[in-house]
Amino acid sequence: MDYGDLKMSLCRMIAGEITLSEDPGMSMKMWRERFQVSQKEVATALGVSPSVISDYESGRRLSPRIDTVQKFVRCLVELDETRGGTVINGFLRMMGNDVPSDVILDIKEFSYPVKAEALCTHLKCEILANEDLLDQPIYGYTAIDVVNAILKLSSEQLLLLYGATPQRAAVFANVTSGRSSMVAIKTSQIALSNVKPAAVILHGLKKLDPLALKIAESERILLATSTIKDVKNLVKALREFMPHQII
Repeated sequence: MDYGDLKMSLCRMIAGEITLSEDPGMSMKMWRERFQVSQKEVATALGVSPSVISDYESGRRLSPRIDTVQKFVRCLVELDETRGGTVINGFLRMMGNDVPSDVILDIKEFSYPVKAEALCTHLKCEILANEDLLDQPIYGYTAIDVVNAILKLSSEQLLLLYGATPQRAAVFANVTSGRSSMVAIKTSQIALSNVKPAAVILHGLKKLDPLALKIAESERILLATSTIKDVKNLVKALREFMPHQII
C-alpha cells in the first residue's frame, strides 16, 4: 500500500478503536496524547470550544457520534502532518504488519539525530552495557509492551517489530529479566540482515539475565534500564521528551 492507503487504514483503525471502546472519551484522550496535541488545538481545528473536547474525554458528554470521531481522528492526523508527520510515520512503519495498537505504547521519529545519552538521562536510566555508546546518534524510539507483544503477535510479526528500530531506541516495558527482548533482537538480526536498535531501554527489570547482557555486549548495543516508577509515567516521560539537535 502507498502512503495514502496506509494513512487511511490508520485513521480507520483509530476511529474504530475509539468507537468500539467501553470508554470512548478515555480512548479519545489516549490518542490525542499519543499525537501530542492539546485539547485547545483540537478544539480550534474542529471549530468548537476546548470545553467540548474536555467533556468528551471526561465522560460528561454522551459518546461521540461516528462522524464526530472521524473528524477528531482526521484532525489529529492533519495536525501531525503540519509538524512533519513524526507520529504518523512511526505508526505507518508498523501498519503493514498489522501490529495491534496496544503493543506500541508510544513511537516517535526525531526531526534530527540526538545523542542516546539525552534520552537515557530523561528516562532516569542506569547503564548496563556499552556506556561508551551514549554519544551515538539516535533518530527516534519505539516503546513496546513486551507482554502484549508476546501474547498478540505471531513469531513473524515479532521479528519485524523487533527489527524495525535501526538507529533508534527500543524501549521495552513490562520486562522481568530482559532475556526475551534481547533474544528477539538477536533473532531478528539473522532474519532481517543485521538490523538492530542503537539502544535498548528496559523498564520493570527485576534481575538482568546474563544472556541478555551477553547479547548486548557482543552486538554492541547500548543497554540501559529505566528507574521510572511505572509504565504510565514511562509513557508520560517519553511524550515529554524534547530532544536537542546534535551540533
